[in-house]
Amino acid sequence: MILCGPTTNVFCTQNRQEKLRKSGTNDPNAITGMGQSSATTILRTKLRPPAAVQRLISRPRLLELLQQNPRRPLTVVSAPAGYGKTTLVSQWLQDAEVKPAWVQLGEENSELRTFLSYLVAAVQIRFPTACSDTAVLLEAAQLPPSLLLAETLSNDLDSIAEPLVVVLDDYHLISNSGIHELLDKLLLHPPRPLHLVLVTRHDPPISIASLRARGWLTEIRQDDLRFTNAEVNAVLGEMAGVSVSKATLEHLEQQVEGWIVGLHLVGLVLRNQSDPEAFLSGLKGGFQQVYDYLSEQVLTGQPAAMRDCLLQTSVLSRFCPSLVEAVCVSPNDSTDKNTSGESFIEGESFIEDAQLANLFVVPLDSNGQWFRYHHLFQDLLRRQLQQCYSPKDIAGVHSRGSVWYETQGLITESIEHALAAEDVVRAAEIIERCRRDEFAADRWYVVERWLSMLPDDVKQQRPKLLLTEAWIANCRFQVARIPTIVEQVEHLLREQTVEPTVWGELAYFRGFLEYWEGNAQSSQQHFEESLSKLAGEKTPYEGEAELLLALAFCMGGQEERAVRGLEDRIDRFGASENQIVSRLVGGLAFVHSISGDLRRSRLDAQRLKLVASKLRIRNTEAWACYLQACSHLHAGELEAATSHFADAAELRYVLEPRAAVDTLAGLALCQQLRQLENEADETTNVLQEFARDLNERQYQTVADSLQARLALLRGDSRQALQWARSVNEQAIPSTLFLWLEAPAITQARVLITAGSKRDLATATKLLKSIRSVSESCRFTCQTIEAAVLQSVALDRQGSTDDAFNSLDEALALAESGGWVRPFLELGQPMASQLQRAPLENVSIDFVDRLLETFAEIPSAKEHESSGQTKTSVSVAESGPSDAAGTSRTVPYLEPLTNRELETLQLLAERLYDKEIAKALSISVWTVRTHVKHIFEKLHVTGRRQAVLKAEELGLLKKS
Repeated sequence: MILCGPTTNVFCTQNRQEKLRKSGTNDPNAITGMGQSSATTILRTKLRPPAAVQRLISRPRLLELLQQNPRRPLTVVSAPAGYGKTTLVSQWLQDAEVKPAWVQLGEENSELRTFLSYLVAAVQIRFPTACSDTAVLLEAAQLPPSLLLAETLSNDLDSIAEPLVVVLDDYHLISNSGIHELLDKLLLHPPRPLHLVLVTRHDPPISIASLRARGWLTEIRQDDLRFTNAEVNAVLGEMAGVSVSKATLEHLEQQVEGWIVGLHLVGLVLRNQSDPEAFLSGLKGGFQQVYDYLSEQVLTGQPAAMRDCLLQTSVLSRFCPSLVEAVCVSPNDSTDKNTSGESFIEGESFIEDAQLANLFVVPLDSNGQWFRYHHLFQDLLRRQLQQCYSPKDIAGVHSRGSVWYETQGLITESIEHALAAEDVVRAAEIIERCRRDEFAADRWYVVERWLSMLPDDVKQQRPKLLLTEAWIANCRFQVARIPTIVEQVEHLLREQTVEPTVWGELAYFRGFLEYWEGNAQSSQQHFEESLSKLAGEKTPYEGEAELLLALAFCMGGQEERAVRGLEDRIDRFGASENQIVSRLVGGLAFVHSISGDLRRSRLDAQRLKLVASKLRIRNTEAWACYLQACSHLHAGELEAATSHFADAAELRYVLEPRAAVDTLAGLALCQQLRQLENEADETTNVLQEFARDLNERQYQTVADSLQARLALLRGDSRQALQWARSVNEQAIPSTLFLWLEAPAITQARVLITAGSKRDLATATKLLKSIRSVSESCRFTCQTIEAAVLQSVALDRQGSTDDAFNSLDEALALAESGGWVRPFLELGQPMASQLQRAPLENVSIDFVDRLLETFAEIPSAKEHESSGQTKTSVSVAESGPSDAAGTSRTVPYLEPLTNRELETLQLLAERLYDKEIAKALSISVWTVRTHVKHIFEKLHVTGRRQAVLKAEELGLLKKS
C-alpha cells in the first residue's frame, strides 16, 4: 500500500532521454514520452502521417468523395491489404491542407491505456492543452470503465474550438473490445469538432449501420479503391515506361483485381522484361499467386547483402539506421551472433538503397530517420526469413533488437524481442533492471503488465521478480498476498547471492507485515534494517520505508519521535528530493491523523497539497484532499469536508484503491449528515460500481458497509440490521487504521441500534476487540470511535457507570484533537447522554460546543428546499438509477427561455458559436452567454452533457 503518492514520471522520461543520447540514436526526438503525465512511452513517429511521396497517379474521384460531407463524424476506409488506403487518406489531408491528429496503430495499441495514450498524444500535438482530464485518468492505476473514459474524452474534445480530424490507421490491428466500446460510445453523441477516420482492412465492430442510417458516415471500400484500366495503364507507364494493349490490361485486371501493391510489383518487374506484353499475358493464378511470384522475383534480384538485411529487419515493426546496424550481421560469419556481432551494412545506405529500389519502404517522419515496410512485403520477408535462416540465427536477430530497444528505454519492446528469441532469462533481467524507474514514476501497473508476459515458473525462481509482485500487492493494499511471497523469497535467498538492496526490500516487507499485525517494535527494526540497506541507492522503496517507519514509531507510542524523524528528514532532503519529501510530509499528516490531532493533520495535508501541485503528482494531490476532508469531517465541518471529498473523488482513479473507496464513502457520509439524501444516493451508487469494477471482496465489503451505515442514519434499521447480522467482521489493524468506513465498526454501530439483548452483547464484544486493537496500535482516531459507541452500548444494557466512564475517556481523547463527528453521527441519543454525563476528564466548554453542534444540524426539510449542491459526483458515472433499479429524483430545473432553447437545438446540431450566431442573427458573445445560462440551468458543465440532458428531458425537437 503506497500511503502517499510517490514521484512524478519526470525522472523516468529524463532517464530515457539520457539513454537515447548515450546510444547515439540519430533522432533523439523520434522516441520520447509525451509530457509528464503520460503513462506510456510514445513513439512520435506513430503520430505523423506518412511522409509525402511522389504520386504515381492522381485519383480525384476518391479525393472528392472524401471531401464530401466534412461534418460527418466518421469516415471508414475499408479494404484488404495493398489497396492504398493510407496513401489515399494522407493525400486527401495534404490536398485539403488539414493537419490531422494521426495515429499509426500496431498490435501493441490493443491495450486500452496504450491506445488512449497515443490518441491523446496525437491530439495534443495539434492542441497542446487539450484532453487534460483524459490525461489525468491515464495516470490511474486501474482505468475507469469505458463509459467514463468516453464521457471524459468527449467533453475534452468538445472543448476544442476548431475542427479536428483524427486518423486511426490500421484499426484492424485493434482486438480489444474495450477500445471498440470506447469509440462506439464516443460516436453515439460525437464531440462537435471531431471527424474520425478509420483506415482498416475490415469493418470495425462498432455501430456502422446506425451511423449510416443517421447520415453520419462516409465510406470508401475495396471496389472504390480498385484501379481502373486507364489508371493501370498510367501506373505502368509511370513506373516502367511501357504501354500495353487493351486485351493485356483486361487480363492483368483479372489477375490483380485493381490491387495497387500488385500493380507496383508488376511495374518493378517489367523494367527488366524485354517483352512486357508476353510477360503480362503469362501471369496467372489470381492475385495472391501473382503477388508471391512477383515478390520473389523482386527479392531475388537484390544483392546478397541487401537481401540479408531485408530479411533480418523484417522482424522489426519500424526501423532507423542505428537499429538496422544493431540487428543486421552477416549470416556467413561463423561466430555466435545471438546477442552480438558487428553490422555488415551501413544503416543509412541500406535505407536509401531500399527506397531507390522501390522496395515498399514507408517513411514515418519528415527527418528521414524512421521507416517501416509495407505490411504485405514484410509478411513476404518474414516467410523468406523462416526458410533461409536457422531458428538460432533468427533468435539472434531478436536478441540484438532486444538489446537496442533497452538502450533506448523502450522496455516493453525489449522484453517482447527477448521472448521472441525464447530468452526468458534475459526478459526477466530486463524487468529486474527497469522496474525501479516505473515504481519511481508510480507506474506499477506497467511492471504488472511486464510480469504477465513471463511464465510463472520463471517468476517463482527469481527473488527480485517475487519482490516486484509484493510491491504490486503493496500498491493494491492486498496484505494477504504478501506473506506467501516473503516466505518464497526467504527460501530462495538461502541459496542465492544478491545485492544488499534486495535484502532491503525483503526487510521492508517483513516490517510491513509486522506493522499490520500490530507489532510495533519488530516492524521498527525491520524498517530500520531496510533503510540501512537501501540508503544512497535512490530507490523509490526508500521513501516507503521512511513513511512506514514513522507509522511504526507512532504505533509504538513514540509519536514525537516519529514526527521529529520525519521533520529532520524533510530538512535534510530540502528541495533536492521533492519526491521523497512528498512522502515524508504525507507521513506527518498520517501520524497526526492516526494520533487524533486534527488541526496538525489538516495543516500537513495542506502542505502536502502544495507539494503535489508543484510537482504535478495527482496521486499525492488526491491523498492531500482526502486527508483534509477527513480532518474537516471529524471536526464537524461538514461543508468543507464535502468539498474536499468531492475533489478527491474526482481523482479516485489515480488514488490507491482502498483510499479511493474510503473517499467515496466519506463523501456519501458527509452528504447524508447534511441531509442531502439524493446526493448521498448518487455517491453510493458510484461507490458500488467502483467497488464492483475493482473486483475484490474487501472493497465490496466496504461499499456494503457504507450502505448499511447510511440506512441507519435514515432510520432504516431493518435494512442495516439485515446486513449486520449476515457478516462476521474482525477487528484487525489493516481494516481499522484511519479509515472512515471500517466494516467492523459499522457492524457494531448497527447492532447497538437494533437494541436486542443478543445484538447488544455481540456489539459490546466486537467493540471491546476493536478498542483493544486500536489502543494497542495507537489508532487514537478509531479508539475515540469505539469508546463513543461503547458508551451507548453499555448505557442501553443498563451499565450506566461503565457507559459514562467510556464516554469520559472518549471525550478526553476527542477534546485535545477537536473531534466532533463520532458524537454528532449518533444524533439525539448521544446529545441526551452528554447532558446526563458526570464529567471528570473533559471541560464543560467542549461538551457545550458539542451540544451546540447538534443544535446547528439543519433539518431534512430545510435541505430539501435548498436544492442540489455542486459537490456531488456526476450521475453519468453511475447510471440513471440505483443498485435496485429505482429511478432517482431529478433536481428542479429552471425553465429555459425560447432563445436558449433555440441555442440548445443548434448545439445539438454540432454547430460552432460563430455558426449559431449567424443562424440566430446575434453576436458570438450573446451566444456564449446563452450557452452559459443553459449549462447553469441544466446543471451541466459541457456542450455534450447539455445535449444529453436535453434529450433526456425531451427539450429537443425531433428531426
